[in-house]
Amino acid sequence: MSTVPIIELKDVSKNFRSIQALDHVDFDLREGEVHALVGENGAGKSTMMRILAGIYTDYEGAYYLDGKQMRFNSPHEALAHGIGMIHQELSVIPELSLAENLFLGRQPTTRFGTIDWRRMYRDAEEELRRLGFELDARLPLEQYPLGTQQVVEVLRTIVSGARVLIMDEPTSALSPSEVGQLLALVDTLRQQQRSIIYISHFLEEVLHVADRITVLRNGRSVATLTRDEATLDRLIALMLGREVDRQAQPITTESEHEETILEVKDLTSDKFRDINFRVGKGEILGIYGAIGAGHFDVARALFGLYKLDRGTIILDGEPFPSNHSARYAIRRGLAYAIESRRKSLLLDQPIYQNITMPHLERIGRFVPQQSQELAAAAPTIAQVNVIPPDPHNPVGKLSGGNQQKVAIARWLTFPPRVFIMSEPTRGMDVGAKTEVLGLLRRFGEQGFGVIVVSSEPETILAVANRVIVMARGEIVGRMENKNLDKDALMRLI
Repeated sequence: MSTVPIIELKDVSKNFRSIQALDHVDFDLREGEVHALVGENGAGKSTMMRILAGIYTDYEGAYYLDGKQMRFNSPHEALAHGIGMIHQELSVIPELSLAENLFLGRQPTTRFGTIDWRRMYRDAEEELRRLGFELDARLPLEQYPLGTQQVVEVLRTIVSGARVLIMDEPTSALSPSEVGQLLALVDTLRQQQRSIIYISHFLEEVLHVADRITVLRNGRSVATLTRDEATLDRLIALMLGREVDRQAQPITTESEHEETILEVKDLTSDKFRDINFRVGKGEILGIYGAIGAGHFDVARALFGLYKLDRGTIILDGEPFPSNHSARYAIRRGLAYAIESRRKSLLLDQPIYQNITMPHLERIGRFVPQQSQELAAAAPTIAQVNVIPPDPHNPVGKLSGGNQQKVAIARWLTFPPRVFIMSEPTRGMDVGAKTEVLGLLRRFGEQGFGVIVVSSEPETILAVANRVIVMARGEIVGRMENKNLDKDALMRLI
């Protein structure tokens, strides 16, 4: 591995209004190196990668490529200079063949201008063979497992001309065997003198794959370590800004609660397996994990939005039917606020319609009148303190915190037995977070069961009575929230 940098960032800063996302950061990448970037959510990793990939063009500081100062105006321009970004969400087209995905937009053509299918299939299989994969390039990509689709995504970026690959959480949705396959690919690329910036929440994975590791905290680069210098405890300490507590150990038994409302037994799907837990009356259960741990998929499955292979969901002593619907879950007393407010709310519609939307058939026998919807929504608007409280106000004009209040209020019209809240405070300022967390605590005090699903340890620790930690689709720890700290959770993922 060369010690001469291909890429250098010097004194780079980036802010979004009042938020300082990057604060005078230095970073460099060498030829044939895997340089990992780690940090908590909000540490600045994504911002830094978007600058490198030409997505963000407005920043302070200097960006050097091969010693020459650059400022890319688009991802296309960055790729033209050999820098490609592989995003966490795959951009493949499953219905097309492997070869078509690999050469999408760059298909070889005959002298008549038509696609040269024979050459495309041959070239695709040769490119795969160079990386150690014997695959039929004619098959639709959807017939291959997710790990192979990720390989095709990587190879497509290389075929596009990239010699620097920015890999953002590349293993978050992969099974353990597929993770091994991808890490082997990364090692092959390193041997071919490709340079890789590798972002991951999975610290053990980072320790295995990286030559160097840079830690970001609160928008600043706090350390760059070689693989020999780095340990799990040291990385966590640098991420948190203090030494880790070695005494905090997970308990492995499910604590009993005075009255169980919800019981989950052996839930298994293609994203998680053997999930077991209980939620008691007045209890807040936190489910924590890094991106891709499977905890958000468990939440969707409870609400009937994700297909199960097996398992039992029991609410108030009565089991749900196999692969129930969301409508059934609502009827039985489950409420679910998803992690994306923009996907769950109709931003151009008034507050009252967003609140009454799941309950129209209960509010009116046929099509409810506006007066009926307003009467149903008004008490819940007041209960969660939406500001401003005008029920006719479009939701899109509200702040993020008040949008989340609307997402919560919609389930209070006909109160459920159990609230499932995914990332309830994501993207909020401190004041809004405090209000929303206060609402969740109040639900517990009122005797509801509450499940808070998050990749932000602060959110989990702020409200949960008990915590389940998930990694790679499995429960890896169960803890009572008594003097817990973030390091106790982070050591498990």
